[in-house]
Amino acid sequence: MDLTIDTARPVAPLEHFWQSTGFTPAALLLDDDMQQQLEYLGSVPFGGVTHVRIHYLLELVRGSNLYDEHPDIDWSLLDEGLDALQREGLKPFFELMGNPGGYFDNFEDDQQAQAWRRFVRMLAQHCIDRYGREEVRSWYFETWNEPDVGWWKQSNRAFLIYYDACANGLRDVDDQIRFGGPGTARHMSEQMLGLLRHLDSGTDYFTGGKPKVDFISVHEKGAESSPEDLNPDMRGVVEREAALIEHIRKMHPSLADVPIMNNECDPQVGWSATHSWRGQPYYAGLVARTLNDHQRRLTDDLGARYVLLGNDNGFLGFWGQRTHLARFGSDNHRRYRRFEQVKKPVHNVMTMLTLLGDQRLSVSGEPAVYADLGIIATRRGDEQVAVLVYHSRDQIMSSGSEPVRLSIENVPFDDASIVHYRIDEQHANPYRLWTGVQRPFPHHVTPEQAELFSRMRREQELASLDGPRPAQVQNGRLELSFDLPLPGVSLILLTRKPSTAPGPVKGLRSRRYHGCTGQSQLMLRWQDEGSRALHTYEVMWSPDQTQPPQRINEPDLLCTAFLHVAGDVRGVYRVRAVDQWGRAGEMSAPIEVA
Repeated sequence: MDLTIDTARPVAPLEHFWQSTGFTPAALLLDDDMQQQLEYLGSVPFGGVTHVRIHYLLELVRGSNLYDEHPDIDWSLLDEGLDALQREGLKPFFELMGNPGGYFDNFEDDQQAQAWRRFVRMLAQHCIDRYGREEVRSWYFETWNEPDVGWWKQSNRAFLIYYDACANGLRDVDDQIRFGGPGTARHMSEQMLGLLRHLDSGTDYFTGGKPKVDFISVHEKGAESSPEDLNPDMRGVVEREAALIEHIRKMHPSLADVPIMNNECDPQVGWSATHSWRGQPYYAGLVARTLNDHQRRLTDDLGARYVLLGNDNGFLGFWGQRTHLARFGSDNHRRYRRFEQVKKPVHNVMTMLTLLGDQRLSVSGEPAVYADLGIIATRRGDEQVAVLVYHSRDQIMSSGSEPVRLSIENVPFDDASIVHYRIDEQHANPYRLWTGVQRPFPHHVTPEQAELFSRMRREQELASLDGPRPAQVQNGRLELSFDLPLPGVSLILLTRKPSTAPGPVKGLRSRRYHGCTGQSQLMLRWQDEGSRALHTYEVMWSPDQTQPPQRINEPDLLCTAFLHVAGDVRGVYRVRAVDQWGRAGEMSAPIEVA
């Protein structure tokens, strides 16, 4: 692949519309291991994971007398779950799904319809009172999950009344809260077509006017649920979404400008079914290719207002399950359990993607949509050029390598650093250490198995293939050549030297966890320093305030979380940022762990 990138020719803004994940059930928010996963998700820099879409959040609500004008509602468990998200800088994608108190079984009953609208109104007001109006406006609210495949137990008419009750309950409090649906799983199902007809030419059950909608959501996936490793059909996903967009424009032109999203764009149905590629670089490459295909086919070709693309992969599970992390330990859902978690390549690709710029650049020689080799070339002002190249195929048993030659022209700075990040079989892939070794067990971990966890954590961070080093820019031009394995993802980051070193790290905090190895565990979290010239965070430890601190994170860190696992984690901790020129920022305020 021979590519020429002209940094002086931005072609369009790049909205980072892929910063989402999801899971079920909501009760997991109350457990230690999910809260640790939220710390990892929230640590992806620059909001690389922002929205978390959660089924059955309303099952955390306790209520009675819900048919009364002033029902009794206990929000405490929901508050605890939403607080866990907010603490990590994450935002709920709030499905209005659940049946508090068991009161709602037929929305065709006017008493139930009115009570649900009142309940949603109270929910919206409670969230605004607790988290603030502007914050709640940044969330998404959505209908019941997949009403066309059995999650919804009532009639189609009841679903439309329920939809109107949700929309009006939210807008009773704030008409800028975003709400939509239907999140259907079957292509062009009757529930989708029925809602489109309702939104276009139907009548709002409560107001008699036109129903309101802020987005239309679907769940198009790459392969059906199967115990076999079926090849995902991600091109089919995009084309089915394109067919829906074209149907809306033809049959319901009044809805043509409504934003659209696929918030469960998973390669394969069934999060818990075991498919080994989910723990390997194959999944990371698939995510990169799929979002670029969406951008080019739906946004560029069709001009669609595409606002969110999410993988429903925030579950707790093992290597082969649809998760960000591989989790080891007991399976019972309770707090304070013993577990270990290791990042997968699909988590690291979210860090890669968040490093892209906000303007897409002109690329000569760019492959066609759906090609195995693809590129996303971007720029962020006069400060940075970021080029992501992926090698991915809708065929699980694929291998090989292709040469890539990049010519980057009109580079807007001379004093640049270059770093090449890579996800492939040998980089940012802890699964390769797991293959062929004796498996750890949750309640009996040998010293050798404990060392395996340590080695996997050393391999779990996004890895540099080359650099950072001075870039050889001559007359505004930079030439690069490398081989890209299949599957594999590369990110080339070209950064202008800032005038000052990074700023001080703020917000350092800690939390203890119980692992399986008998060692102590301390999760350290801090605020994103904000520099896009960052090389690493250095986590520093000393036994007390009188002794000089030493760095304890062996791999470089772009994310703002580090799990310190040791025989004893007592001591004084600090964190500082180091840029690509080796300049260290001011240490954070120390925290002392007794």
